[in-house]
Amino acid sequence: MPVKKPENAASRSKDIIVSSLISVAITIVFGYYFLYIGIRERKPTFYVDPVRTTILDKIHAANAPLRLLKANGEIVKADVTSVYFYFFNQGKETIKRENIYSPLKISLSDSAKILDFKILKLARAVSGIELKYDSSTHSLLVDFKALEQDDGLAAQLIMEGNKNATLIMTGGIDGVKQFETHLVAVNPLYFVMAFAIFLVAAYIYLVLSKRYPKNSLTLLFLFSAIPILYLLLVFYKTEWFVTHQVPDALSLQQPYDLFTLPGWFK
Repeated sequence: MPVKKPENAASRSKDIIVSSLISVAITIVFGYYFLYIGIRERKPTFYVDPVRTTILDKIHAANAPLRLLKANGEIVKADVTSVYFYFFNQGKETIKRENIYSPLKISLSDSAKILDFKILKLARAVSGIELKYDSSTHSLLVDFKALEQDDGLAAQLIMEGNKNATLIMTGGIDGVKQFETHLVAVNPLYFVMAFAIFLVAAYIYLVLSKRYPKNSLTLLFLFSAIPILYLLLVFYKTEWFVTHQVPDALSLQQPYDLFTLPGWFK
């Protein structure tokens, strides 16, 4: 009996040290995450929908009985394509008109020309965001009073020329080096959760393996499977775990229903 007491005391000390280290790790990870999401910055986002619609194909249109005319009466002989794009602020810092030190312009590459454009949705009309055609530069000017987080527009552009021409946004905003172009991004919270689950599972395994050493292999399989299953769920159902950067007020598609059974098997 006198020999076992020091062993129990040493075992308890080890458990306390391990649990303290795990607590510190969890605190650091979650502290970093909440510091990350608390950063205030301007994030003007210009996203172009990769799906384009061909309105007129010059090869097939040559023998068609229909003709597409411009406003000046000139016949359109090149490809005509419809493109959807979004412009909005996904940052927490407001973008004001006085923050713009170089005009925001949307132009086309490969000598393509803008035939028409239309604003399809506004997040909030109070932001005063609008598009204007600049005939001198053959581009669209983006103007607004102020863009809070998720404020912006969804628009359609009809262009003449190369159907794969790139839409380019140029201009300067104070504190912004480049425009964001990504529509979705995996929320870092779910990776933090995976790490936290791993730490908790590791600690529970450590405690139980000491109490039931004969079942240590079974416990190892069980508690290592928990974070692995979680990560597999994240990667398999990625659409459940992404932050859609295009606000709901600007989305041109129906929202994805997470709670329908058929959605699970897609």
